[in-house]
Amino acid sequence: MTLEKQLGDIRIENSVVATIAAIAAQEVEGVASMGGKFSLSEMLGRKDADRGVKVEIEENSRVTIYVDVKIEYGYNMYDAAHELQRKIKNSVEQMTGLAVEKVNIIINGIILRDKKEKSSSGEGKGKASR
Repeated sequence: MTLEKQLGDIRIENSVVATIAAIAAQEVEGVASMGGKFSLSEMLGRKDADRGVKVEIEENSRVTIYVDVKIEYGYNMYDAAHELQRKIKNSVEQMTGLAVEKVNIIINGIILRDKKEKSSSGEGKGKASR
């Protein structure tokens, strides 16, 4: 995407928007991990900051973001996904000035955390009743 200004063009790459979305997703309780299948860089010991995020930017600066996530078992999936949509939309719009039209969340799995991790991470908040 390129914005024309008096001093020159400003271009924000899709990967930058994807990275902002991925960082915002890490702040949402109940989102256990991003992405689907393993990538080559992950097999080599590196993690892609924007793994599991696809960004489409139209010429009119309208953005659609697709996010693949796994939700932690026990969390309400709808609530976690809805919070994720809001967090990503707000973060991308605030940092880039782009208009986020849609944030499509694809829940592709559930992660079961062991009991030690749950008790040290403040179990209960945002959890679905059992």
